[in-house]
Amino acid sequence: MPSQHPTWLPWSSTALPSVLSSQSSKEFKKKKRKKPRSRFRLPCQKPEARTLPPQHIRSVLMLPSVDRSSLSTKKTRKTRFICMGDTHNLSPYQGGFKVPKGDVLIHAGDMTKQGTYKELKKTIDWIQKLVEDGVVEQAIVIAGNHELTLDPPFYASHGHNWHSQDPQDPTTCLSLFAPQNLHPSITFLNHSSAHIILKSPSGPGTHFKVFGSPYTPLFITKVNDLCDGSRWAFQYSPFPNPESEEIWKDIPSDTDVLITHGPPYSHLDGWPVSVGRHGTAEAHKGCEGLRRAVWKVRPKLQVFGHVHQGRGVQRVMWRDGKHVVGMEEGCACSYLEAEENGDKVKVTMPGDDVTHDGDNDGRVGTGTKEMAEKIQGSTHDHAQMEWIDPGAVDDRISGKMSVVDVTKRTRMFGGVGLREGETLMVNAAVRRGGWPYEGVNKVVVVDMELEVWDES
Repeated sequence: MPSQHPTWLPWSSTALPSVLSSQSSKEFKKKKRKKPRSRFRLPCQKPEARTLPPQHIRSVLMLPSVDRSSLSTKKTRKTRFICMGDTHNLSPYQGGFKVPKGDVLIHAGDMTKQGTYKELKKTIDWIQKLVEDGVVEQAIVIAGNHELTLDPPFYASHGHNWHSQDPQDPTTCLSLFAPQNLHPSITFLNHSSAHIILKSPSGPGTHFKVFGSPYTPLFITKVNDLCDGSRWAFQYSPFPNPESEEIWKDIPSDTDVLITHGPPYSHLDGWPVSVGRHGTAEAHKGCEGLRRAVWKVRPKLQVFGHVHQGRGVQRVMWRDGKHVVGMEEGCACSYLEAEENGDKVKVTMPGDDVTHDGDNDGRVGTGTKEMAEKIQGSTHDHAQMEWIDPGAVDDRISGKMSVVDVTKRTRMFGGVGLREGETLMVNAAVRRGGWPYEGVNKVVVVDMELEVWDES
């Protein structure tokens, strides 16, 4: 009976002499026992090794075919960003807040309260000291609407509303941020871009392209009894004015890291407003023009501040396809903040002051599975992708850092690292609430995979 082995196998019937198949089993046993030299003896050498065809392997393992051309061959390495904004004259060297060790410091503007030379010099000094002390290898800084003197056209028209008693010289203030006056490892971006390369032998050796801008939509603030209202620095006409979209067309399409002082619309931009006995609702203060620009560019990381109440993190999966009208987000996975309040746990989302307590007696251990389940129950269907701030839940979990890990080895977001085309958004406001400020947030630490710099 002919063999049923596939003909491509090395032991197929085509490799055996035809006479062997017709020989009786009795004769074969006798010859095998006497071990005679026979012309029917199989060759001693091993058959030539052959590889299983790909189509056979797939049929056995039921795996889909892989398009190798779509797989990235770029080498990446974890890079740590220390993200902050809205420090408003606080200094880590004066106990204002803590800055953990990392690779790149990002300050998203509002370093000061009114942008005086003294305030600006103080901020530049402590950022430079962080670099010199080896806390970070590089620092990237942008201005915000509070840096009044860094916008000379604005200051010429409106500076007297703010500094009537102590007028400042914008040229002198700007000179603090001139490349020749800054530490070589500090980059100041004023609606401009740069290519950052981390070359320290002890660093990750990665690189990225960054764009930074201080601009935010226009709003008016009453300064004092002598001034009914004044605009701030670096402002433009809000959406739907065409200016709100035109200004963001300057963002290069290959931007990896985007730093803006203000948030995009509907992303960590909630300003809680009262709606009677039903609690609060969010009044979004972000820019729709900026959101549309980010939808197109899709940087890996966007850091901003400005709206202090929106402090937190979102992982955004942008939606595409023929069934989508306009520019939409497929999923926005939000930051949750959990704080101990006596024997209870207060769980809030940006712009939400509703407290979700634990069990009937309100006792839920922070940093526990029960805690996570309670939090998950108060969120949307993508709760498994939520980031629960380790620094806010329990300092014992990861020291005192508010860390978000989107590397390949992350244990957050269901163990799924940041994928191509996704954007991690970070509102890194350090000061809490509006004036007078209500406290201090921790800086947000972001661990992210970036491409390794190849000098060749």
